[in-house]
Amino acid sequence: MTGADAFIISALLPAIATSLHVPTNTAAYGVTVYALCYAIGAPLFGPLGDRFNKRFLLISGCGIFLLGTLLCGLANSLLTFYLYRAIAGIGAALFVPNIWAFIGTYFNGQRLNQVMGIVMSALSLSIATGVPLGALLAQLSSWHMAFWGSAMLTLIALSILTIAIPSLPSQNAQPDGYFTSFKTLVHTPHAIAALLITLTWMTGFYGVYTFLGVFATATFHFNTMQTGLIFITYGSANFVASFFAGKLISLLGKKQSVTINGLVSATLVLSLGIWGQHLAVLLIILVVLALSQGWGVTALTATIVNIVPSNRSTIMSFNSAFLYYGLTLGSAAGGLLLTKIGFYAVTIAAATALLVAVLIANALSHYSD
Repeated sequence: MTGADAFIISALLPAIATSLHVPTNTAAYGVTVYALCYAIGAPLFGPLGDRFNKRFLLISGCGIFLLGTLLCGLANSLLTFYLYRAIAGIGAALFVPNIWAFIGTYFNGQRLNQVMGIVMSALSLSIATGVPLGALLAQLSSWHMAFWGSAMLTLIALSILTIAIPSLPSQNAQPDGYFTSFKTLVHTPHAIAALLITLTWMTGFYGVYTFLGVFATATFHFNTMQTGLIFITYGSANFVASFFAGKLISLLGKKQSVTINGLVSATLVLSLGIWGQHLAVLLIILVVLALSQGWGVTALTATIVNIVPSNRSTIMSFNSAFLYYGLTLGSAAGGLLLTKIGFYAVTIAAATALLVAVLIANALSHYSD
């Protein structure tokens, strides 16, 4: 549910803003707060996964995330909402990178591509089901219900995690210093450049995605539940793309996959601002964008997980952090552009960021395939 929770506010922004008596762009800072706490926390927690038992870290992170999400369902002011989103972000920062590190440790080659695609498809499925379900609960009762529903599902996931995941002691414990993992990362060729691809890519994507619900509500006069149906469309298509992405990546290679889908995504994002006022066209664009993102992001993640094999928790923590730096930049800049200029300006900025990601990817002389 950490996947759905990161997206859930997109469909709920209008309802949250109305309930808390604040402008929509102010409510959107709930996305920014979550992302910022994740982005700060993930790099700090990263070396722990390279040194200590991952099972304990996974359970602890999931528990903290559960607490923050449950409290969001009790928030009755903007300040408490921000605070509880921060707690959820810290929990996710400890939990998510260690999942990717676990996958990178136990799988390699084409099998890694396939497993990465399957896990990414699970994230997409959480968007396709969790976000609309949250929107439905919000429509039937209030936006608080969306977070309570998310908390219940997280509790189920935590129970399964506690029972099913075996002890995962580190194979690379380094008693000589916490900062060793950071030094290894900095001195690994292309590691920082690859992380910058994640940063610019996610800045572009989240700049648009965060305000998709706001755009749909304003353009088509949708209620919260109807807006949630748009996310079903996106999430379902993204699920299909991510599930089969592994085979496409093995066929074309990671670099080609990132390049092709970055260019396609930039074009589609720009198209949202031009033709998105027509519902049928909007849905078509979102389906193709979801397919492109599902393939491209899976390829990028599969590449980064193997850049520093001895410190996978650290590199994936930084990758997760850079993803949320992108979410923070995208949502903050998008909110400003939406308020001052309009949604079309948001799409231009997002397309530009995606093109920068493609340029960085192609500038790497030895991009891992």
